[in-house]
Amino acid sequence: MGEVEKVFTSGLAEKLSEDKIITEDDLDPEFAAEIIRYGGKDVMTCLQCGNCTGVCPISLKIEYKTRTTIKYCQFGMRKQTLETRWVCATCYRCYEHCPADLNPAELMIALRHIAIREGIIPPFVKVAATNLLQYGMTVRPDEAMIKERVKMGLPVLPQTKPGWEEVKKQIVTIIQTTKYDRLLGIAPKEGSE
Repeated sequence: MGEVEKVFTSGLAEKLSEDKIITEDDLDPEFAAEIIRYGGKDVMTCLQCGNCTGVCPISLKIEYKTRTTIKYCQFGMRKQTLETRWVCATCYRCYEHCPADLNPAELMIALRHIAIREGIIPPFVKVAATNLLQYGMTVRPDEAMIKERVKMGLPVLPQTKPGWEEVKKQIVTIIQTTKYDRLLGIAPKEGSE
């Protein structure tokens, strides 16, 4: 394990230690091509300016930033990338601020597709999909949501609108036809269809 000192232009210094040694055997030269196949077309074009990380609303809350994740992908660090607890809100702020007009959010979506196909399913994805099957929306309705909707002049819940049952049935049909429910290992609750 080596130790390095990182000194910033302001004079602030911090010690960094690296306990992972990555060899060529750990790299997957086809990883970037797979990401591109799943829609992350800009993975190899990123120049690492860091704007994506700077505008990401989640970057302060997670260890691995957008820029780091993209660099891991460029190096072919498949295992390390897919095992990292990265999160993307798909707000597309990274895309809006990229000086090269690249789309890091699409890369993150591609990584989700790859991870899920390999059985690496973040808990929030299962919860959102289960809610979608049960309620027809990704967030479980609760008292606070109902109060906020009333304050905004919206219907108490979308489920109170005419035709909602048909919409929900279509959502369930799409999830089951695409086998997304089986991929995630979820099923609709009894009586929710």
